[in-house]
Amino acid sequence: MRRYTIRFCWLLLVLSTTLTACKDAWLEHNEPNIPQLEKTLFEQIRNDASLSTFADYLVSTGYDKVLNSSKSFTVWAPTNAALAGLNEAIVKDTAALKQFIGNHISNQSYFSTAPRPSLVIRMLNGKNTTFTKSTFEEAKILTADVYLKNGVLHTVDQAAAPKLNAWEFLQANSLTGLQKDFIGSLNHLETDTSRGVLLYKDPVTQKGVYQEGTTFQVNRNKYFQQVSNISSEDSLMTYIILTDVAFRTEQDKLARFNKHPDARQADTLTKWSVVKDLVVNHVYQLNELPEIMTTVTGVLIHLDKSAIVETRLLSNGIAYVVNSVSYQLLENKIPSVVIEGEFPDSVRSTSVPVVRIKADPSGNRFTDLQTGSLTSSPSPLNYFRYRTTVHSAKYEVYLRAVNDILTAPVAMDISFSPRKFIGSLFEPPVSLGYVTIPSLVGVDKTTSVYSNAFKEVYVGTYTAENYGTLYAFLLSSLGASSTAPTLLSLDYIKLKPVN
Repeated sequence: MRRYTIRFCWLLLVLSTTLTACKDAWLEHNEPNIPQLEKTLFEQIRNDASLSTFADYLVSTGYDKVLNSSKSFTVWAPTNAALAGLNEAIVKDTAALKQFIGNHISNQSYFSTAPRPSLVIRMLNGKNTTFTKSTFEEAKILTADVYLKNGVLHTVDQAAAPKLNAWEFLQANSLTGLQKDFIGSLNHLETDTSRGVLLYKDPVTQKGVYQEGTTFQVNRNKYFQQVSNISSEDSLMTYIILTDVAFRTEQDKLARFNKHPDARQADTLTKWSVVKDLVVNHVYQLNELPEIMTTVTGVLIHLDKSAIVETRLLSNGIAYVVNSVSYQLLENKIPSVVIEGEFPDSVRSTSVPVVRIKADPSGNRFTDLQTGSLTSSPSPLNYFRYRTTVHSAKYEVYLRAVNDILTAPVAMDISFSPRKFIGSLFEPPVSLGYVTIPSLVGVDKTTSVYSNAFKEVYVGTYTAENYGTLYAFLLSSLGASSTAPTLLSLDYIKLKPVN
């Protein structure tokens, strides 16, 4: 019995020793390195002989103080070998060196487990960089995830120069002077009233009058405001840049759609038409380019890889310098114009018009504008007037209108003029003639007569001589009377560009 007791005690001793050893090994594996956590990022970098050049640059740019602070940062530190070939012009220029060093430091802590598979990270210099589990931009990560008092340190085998954004690259590219110069010419001064103290509104102009000193002048760019701010680091894009040869080709192609009495204005309109459809809100690498890309303006374009002269990764995406770009010209680059009935610019009617929401035979809802019975034909006639903008082009005109009020068909005329007055002596409206709209009152909804009444009707063609404002008039019938009333009704007028 005593022999078994001794054996049992010996077994307990061995088991206890084994468990203790395992526990110590586990703690050693998982518990943080306390001495390391007492060091700041800068102290760790300064104490690493292979990072001495980077440490010196941190001191000369003031980033040593930043990396000694209590905030959290991530640093991708290039080794001495990686910085050996750094351009002396950058080293001697304090601002350039600070921009360069700031491209290796970000706010917050990023471990190599964070990218899935990659992360785009904003650096302290305001630029974006790409971080994967094993790379930082084009550099390989040599040592990863050194956890310190105020952040994380990675060492890399190459320095990462700050990338240009789309606007900076456009300005620096020698092949694209026309695109650069035109977009640059769209700079203008505006009054920033975001912090202005409004005193009152001018009763004539309805513009605000602000307390002196609460508004200020700022430089803005029409392209950045209306198309895309290609200088912003806050969005990623694919940007198409035309060589000067391609730019002139596009100008020649689009000039006929942008005619204007003022030759300088016509030139500006044409150039705007060239550059406005070149930004895509998605980053497409060369091997990912789709057959069709949709620009931020809704135009569908095709980029042939054989037309690409240069590819450049940007801090806000990717740029392709090309000697041509493809698209469908009509109804894409030069789109159809749809005038919605419920949004008139002006109305003249003896019957108050009503906005209605209805459904066609397929159950699709639409909104139209319709008067009640019109029993007289004043001079000028009752009308709905609409304001739109057209290119200098020939358009086929289509109308969709529903008469479900009167039992008799109604006739309406469509006229166009660049002026808003029907009786203009300078340029009278161009009439396309009266269109007869059948009555749906009492018509069986299951018949083709009923369904056909909801289809758009071809009215005729209209040629706009110049780019600019166009007024469309929907005019009532001349023969309206108390015994033969008429009405005005409109879902939409469509102007489809044709050759």
